[in-house]
Amino acid sequence: MTVRGLKEWAKVAEVFLWLILGATTVFYVISIKWPLFLDISYYFIVTLLVVDSAFSYWFTTSVFNDKKFVPLPTAENKPVPRTTFIVSAYLPNEVAVIECTLLNILQKVKRPADGIEVILAYNTPHMEELELKLRELTYRWPELILANAYGSRSKSENLNYAIDLASGRMIALLDADHLVSEDCLALAWRWLDEGYDVAQGRCKVRNCEESILAKLVEIEFEIIYGVNHLSRSIIFDTALFGGSNGYWKVEVLKKVKFLENMLTEDIDTTLRGVLEGYRFVHDRSIVSSELAPTTIPSFWFQRKRWSQGWFECSMKYQIAIWRNRYLNFQQKFIWTMLLTWRIFFDVVSMLLFPVVFAFWLHLGRIAFPVNAYILFALVFILFSGPYQALIAYKNAAPPKAPVWEYLFYSFFVWPYTVFKTVIHIIAIRDQLAGEHSWIVSKRTAAKI
Repeated sequence: MTVRGLKEWAKVAEVFLWLILGATTVFYVISIKWPLFLDISYYFIVTLLVVDSAFSYWFTTSVFNDKKFVPLPTAENKPVPRTTFIVSAYLPNEVAVIECTLLNILQKVKRPADGIEVILAYNTPHMEELELKLRELTYRWPELILANAYGSRSKSENLNYAIDLASGRMIALLDADHLVSEDCLALAWRWLDEGYDVAQGRCKVRNCEESILAKLVEIEFEIIYGVNHLSRSIIFDTALFGGSNGYWKVEVLKKVKFLENMLTEDIDTTLRGVLEGYRFVHDRSIVSSELAPTTIPSFWFQRKRWSQGWFECSMKYQIAIWRNRYLNFQQKFIWTMLLTWRIFFDVVSMLLFPVVFAFWLHLGRIAFPVNAYILFALVFILFSGPYQALIAYKNAAPPKAPVWEYLFYSFFVWPYTVFKTVIHIIAIRDQLAGEHSWIVSKRTAAKI
């Protein structure tokens, strides 16, 4: 095991000591003088889980009213303009995938009358052999621009450098492993033409055959992009930029840009854009495929960065969300759900275990407090994940995964969710401890 891995295990042990031993002791000590405190805590946490599941059912059911594109009177009906694709990469981590990504854009995407340009925005500690090969591509494809952001230390710096070079009226942002659909520009522009500022497409996993973990992520992404993002767009008329497969009006992106010190530059940019009054929409018909982590360590570090980045944005922007004059009450509500609620829920829901352990200590034996309400809550909570998977199967982007993979996900969704919650708690711990580390994901080629 690497030194980095040992440090992560030490953090897990630290958090479990606080949550299990520390919190259990606190609940037990309080229960000695006030036994009712355990009952109140137990039913409060169970009810919290029920409420969160109720929100899940509501959001999931809303996708039956699919938000299809309907031209509005605000549409100018202009043709798709010249578009700039910006592909961000860190070499050598993405050497195996970057050429395929660029060729997919250059060869397959339907071009507007004014053409496209493709900017590869990258940084590298040393000259890569791939750079020479990419230079050969520029002779074959004049639309391809290699933008080495010398001295860059982050994805944000790469993107900002490329944004200044962009000549298109619409900018498509892609990660190095994304393969976009051929009709992506027309599908995205119709939203921007009628008044939206950013259109976020759907991301689909294409390397699901590489590991069991990748299969879980595949179905999870179908839920995230085919259900969760879609429902927010339908109910609240808001959405977020997910870091890739996003299409921006050039003037908006050049104004907002990316902050270089944020762990999740996409969410930070989304929130700054929302606070400026810019409109985001999610369209699940704009499909791109990407590579999911295939090992526990790569998944761990990716999700921990995402969770810590969300926590960072929550602390930075939550108050501003409620003070903002551009958002209506419903939009402020959903952004509070995404920012503060998710932190509160992750932390408090994990206290269910120390409450039960304290109850056992107080009782002197192992027993589970069960009644009609708890049985209802158990069924209601446990079925929410499979229900999401069922609706995700209905909304899945082709090629659709077989039914057994959705059943497999439904069976493992709760241990998988608990595992992700542990990652969220570790991420909160890192943020509070002032630890900010970006572990760059290693990309490997996958079957297309």
